[in-house]
Amino acid sequence: MGARRQPMSRTLPGKTAATSAQGIQPTRPDAPRQVRKTVIDFTSLHMPEDVRLVLAEAFWSHYGVQSANTIKAHWIHVRTFDRFVRESQAIKGLADVHRAVLVRYIEWLNVQCRLDGRPWSKGSRAAPYTALRKLLQWLARCRPGTITGIDYPFSPFPGRDRDSQPHGKIAARHLRAILNACEADIAQIRSAREAATAQRAAADGSLDTLGGLLQHIDRHCDGIIPTALELSRPGQVQFRTALARSGGLRQVEPCLYPRSESLLPYYLAILIHTAGNPEPIVDLQRDCLQLLPLLDDRQTLVWRKGRTPHVQRRTFSIAAAFEPPALVREILQWNERLLPLAPPTQRNRLFLFKAKGLHAVTAFSASTVKYALKLFCARHSLPAFTLASIRPSVLSAFYRASGDLRQVRTVANHVRLATTVRYVEAPEVQALHRTRVAALQSAFVGHIGKYQTPKSAAHPIAPADAQAIPPPAQAVSLFGFGCKDPFAGTAPGTRSGELCMNFMGCFTCPNAIIAPDPSTVARLLQARDHLRAAATTLHPARWRAVYAPQLRILEEDILARFAAREIAAAEPLLAQLSPLPELR
Repeated sequence: MGARRQPMSRTLPGKTAATSAQGIQPTRPDAPRQVRKTVIDFTSLHMPEDVRLVLAEAFWSHYGVQSANTIKAHWIHVRTFDRFVRESQAIKGLADVHRAVLVRYIEWLNVQCRLDGRPWSKGSRAAPYTALRKLLQWLARCRPGTITGIDYPFSPFPGRDRDSQPHGKIAARHLRAILNACEADIAQIRSAREAATAQRAAADGSLDTLGGLLQHIDRHCDGIIPTALELSRPGQVQFRTALARSGGLRQVEPCLYPRSESLLPYYLAILIHTAGNPEPIVDLQRDCLQLLPLLDDRQTLVWRKGRTPHVQRRTFSIAAAFEPPALVREILQWNERLLPLAPPTQRNRLFLFKAKGLHAVTAFSASTVKYALKLFCARHSLPAFTLASIRPSVLSAFYRASGDLRQVRTVANHVRLATTVRYVEAPEVQALHRTRVAALQSAFVGHIGKYQTPKSAAHPIAPADAQAIPPPAQAVSLFGFGCKDPFAGTAPGTRSGELCMNFMGCFTCPNAIIAPDPSTVARLLQARDHLRAAATTLHPARWRAVYAPQLRILEEDILARFAAREIAAAEPLLAQLSPLPELR
């Protein structure tokens, strides 16, 4: 009889197994954790312990996989709810978390004010409430029985984005000036790097030249300039002297790898070309370029946006020296030597640079960009601008140039056209809309006036034969409109060669334009009286089906738009009009 098989271990390897073997309890969910420079400590909150524990578990389970900035933002929302708990004393335990408390929390948010006395915007009130609601919904879904079913208030902050102040837009000429400044800096950096590469190739190993210094850094320092502490040690006097002779760190480092101020023009140029959001472009990955199988001369720049699951993309020419494909390839080659020194979580980031004064490598962040942006604007004498204003400004410029919202939506990678409309709304765009509408109205009125019957014609116009096709511009409808071709078959349900079914009621035509002159108003008054008189001669069923709707529209919609003085000026002209055909 064979030996009995040993039972399989059901304990997964790792820290959990080790702590279980030693009898150590796992870490509490409310234990302090550090996210970058922020310590998130749920034990510092004033909530009851059971509420704090379940919210901490929901927080790290639901928000813990998101970016560091998102985690810190939601931690601020949790602290806002903690302040409500401390001030209201409304929650003594987990059983007190119900709809009534959420209603009190909403009312508490509605009375909060800023330091200057202004109330919070709807967005500022909705954000902490939404963060809390998502945590409670996670508990109800993943930890059933922890909290009772909550009937959440429906839309407590409707239209929360309406009262938010839109970002100021940059004029088109200022956008062009920013892009020109970026291209000038990029061209200068390229020229300096090419000159340094040529000097390095021709150097003989002496530290007296920049090329020799770069060779020495590559051979003895692994391509990275040592820190100030390392340079202060004995034996580094010659190296320090050569470094100072070549211009110091500010001049030598860009020949080897980028600094924060060196990457800024590349970042701004990519941000303007893509019309992207500042944060997602800062977080560009090193594999952000993709080939197009059918277009060898173009490449696609792709990036992720945290607020949408859809991949953002724009396509650019490979040959253009200052478009994103060329800039991305240059950055990849430029900071490649920094990859081994970068933190593992940042090695896939595109905008890697050596931090100033430190022997450390990090990636671009919003704070780094804002600091370098002030120096950039001062150096090029540019007006101050914010990164958030670039995207709406570029999209507005696209719309003014193309006039096509769908094309702008493609550029912006928007799902809904309404989102694009909010971006391009600006006084300049509204003025452009008014100009275009006025031009179209002038063209329509001119087209109608060209075919109107001259006022000097005293003899009546005989009705046209219904079987004959009149020449263009000779057909006059019941309401006095000049019809270009009533036999064209443009109206719904009408075929070419047949009289238009709406010819006697042209106000139902979607292309009908009513000129506000006395002769036209007189014909409308004549048509109203004619329709009223026909009600006494026609069969009631035919009157209600055919002519009653036309008379109702004429009286309630068309004539109601004219002032009393306009109608009074048109009434004397009724006697001069030719009689209308009999209605059947």
